[in-house]
Amino acid sequence: MIEARSLELDLISLVMERRHLEFSFDDPIEDFGNSADGHRKVCPLFPLSDLILFPGQVIPLHVFEPRYREMTKDLLDNSGEIILGTVLGEDRKKLGSVAPVQPIAGLGRLQRYQALEDGRFLIVVLGEKRVEIEPVDRGKIYPEAKFTPINETDSLISDHDLENLQDVMRKIEKEIDVPEDTSPVQLVDLLIMISKITPQDKYDIFQLKSVAKRLEKILDFH
Repeated sequence: MIEARSLELDLISLVMERRHLEFSFDDPIEDFGNSADGHRKVCPLFPLSDLILFPGQVIPLHVFEPRYREMTKDLLDNSGEIILGTVLGEDRKKLGSVAPVQPIAGLGRLQRYQALEDGRFLIVVLGEKRVEIEPVDRGKIYPEAKFTPINETDSLISDHDLENLQDVMRKIEKEIDVPEDTSPVQLVDLLIMISKITPQDKYDIFQLKSVAKRLEKILDFH
């Protein structure tokens, strides 16, 4: 049964100190997708209200709606790859059915799970990369989508922009532990993740293919 607020999932702490701020920059696994559709692979699509999965971000989720319980079982039997699709604005009212998701999303992989006695699951998903998605219907009870990895551009950050980025991160670093080997590109995503801006503004920056443009846009908020 879906709770009255009509959300398919709840974020939970799972003994994590900072929800949404956990991240990992281990080398991602490149074998994405558990089935092919032409030249584009297909995997489960999980709509999320106002939430974006960034590369390296760790998201804890509470899965309780029946179709997504079935999705989780299928993830455990396959590669564990999953698309977390962002639902914004008025589309959030449609989460009780299948809400429209934004065209750029985060492809992730199931990292940990706990099956509860009543059939619910607690899962942890690690973001691996941005993808362009197109929902498809293959007869499953849960949504699926074709996806194509995003080829990022302008990933070389100038010394001036890097200095500005580092200055902002130093001001807020007390809120989060940043690994010493974090690259400038990863720092840009991390700054977008932790900035206190609206979900729409955050998505507008997230979906940009140009890393330099992402940095420019997020620095405008600081």
